[in-house]
Amino acid sequence: MLIGLLQGIGIFYYWTWFVWPFVFILSLVYAISSLVKDDTASIKPAIVASISLLIILAGITAPNFN
Repeated sequence: MLIGLLQGIGIFYYWTWFVWPFVFILSLVYAISSLVKDDTASIKPAIVASISLLIILAGITAPNFN
């Protein structure tokens, strides 16, 4: 079941591969800079960075499941 989910995320990554590196880097930089700047930093940019990394890694490893 989870392998099928990873394959679905991989297909989604194949169609949108050019977006995810930018989303990952920008959200990670925003999360780190807000953590350094403010004491009340939000967790949302870190969650967006983690989800985009998940999509990137699922897209890279999806061809190995066949």
